[in-house]
Amino acid sequence: MKMNNLFQSKCKSIGKLTLLSTLLFSPFCFAQTIFVEPNTVISKSIKYDHVTLDMTHGSFIITNKANLTVNNSIIKGTLSNDNRVLINIDDGSANLSNNNVNLHAVGIDPHPKTQSLDYFMTVALGSVNLDSNHFAIAEPMAAGFMITTSTIPTTKIKVTNNTFKGFHGVLYLINSDNAVVKDNTLDTNTYGNIVIVGNDGQVIHNTIYFSGNNHLGNSIDLINANNVIVSKNILLTPTCHGIYVINSHNLKINDNRISGGITYAMNIYSYPESDKKIEMDDYISQILTKLKSNSSLSSDVTISNNYMSQNRYGIAASDMSGLTITNNYFVQRFADNDARKFWTDNSILLANVKNLIWSNNFYKEAFTQQNGGDNTKSFKLLPFPVTGGVTL
Repeated sequence: MKMNNLFQSKCKSIGKLTLLSTLLFSPFCFAQTIFVEPNTVISKSIKYDHVTLDMTHGSFIITNKANLTVNNSIIKGTLSNDNRVLINIDDGSANLSNNNVNLHAVGIDPHPKTQSLDYFMTVALGSVNLDSNHFAIAEPMAAGFMITTSTIPTTKIKVTNNTFKGFHGVLYLINSDNAVVKDNTLDTNTYGNIVIVGNDGQVIHNTIYFSGNNHLGNSIDLINANNVIVSKNILLTPTCHGIYVINSHNLKINDNRISGGITYAMNIYSYPESDKKIEMDDYISQILTKLKSNSSLSSDVTISNNYMSQNRYGIAASDMSGLTITNNYFVQRFADNDARKFWTDNSILLANVKNLIWSNNFYKEAFTQQNGGDNTKSFKLLPFPVTGGVTL
């Protein structure tokens, strides 16, 4: 017992020592603790491995094309009005792998309907590689995870195999080309979860649970995006839309599963002209304003082999050209046949869509206990007609 107390005493006091002293005493502890000072400038590449980074009162500014690497470590951080960004990539890069990152927001009131001003990471000129990390923040609707800038292009941001939980805005990849977002799990994050503004991106095999968390937030947003693949994602109970597209071109939206959404599984729109308005979430309108987007039509979007179940509605599109919808499955339920015919009628849902291809799509009435357990007969799979709506 005395020996254990000795070890604990040395570990408690080690944080007050210099880095040299920490290294000397490190055999007594599982990992050294490094206290990061406010606005610590990284102008030469540095690597941390198997440490605890305490960023409770500190932050990094990466500049001079330096690289910050953190592997197999614990990161503790606090976002506040005095510490609004923990890692600011001004001109450089960050590589984080196999870390456990636990954050708090102190003095930041929840604001479910406005975008966060506080982020774990911001990117100006540089790149980011995040792999196999766990990121979580304890306070809901307060601070976001990462945002790039609309005025400086970024490229080759790679986010793979991570978990994100509780953030108010997760991945805002704005003016970012060649982004890869793959094999991640996003759990109960509010506002935008995955937002892609750029070219040649991939959003593949992510699982997004409860985007918006009953307040506000789409699962995947594509804005001014070109040549982007959205494939094999599982979107469970989005508060707003599952996949939301504005002013985007050459998209392939394939093999996704969208279930339990409050509104549409998918929307494909074009930015409104001056005399026209469409409903959009506040963070999307803010992004469009920053980008000074023109009103060019969305075009050349292929939606195939998706399974959309128990969303309020299926697919809606307007003011676009070149929409191909094939081999999709819609599982929905409406109060009566009139409502069903109306909300499955593409002459209503797909307005001012030029060059539409609709083929081999199917509808199935969702099972409920009202049927007494009967999921056959009128609940069989039916062809989904291009116009006129579904009649059971």
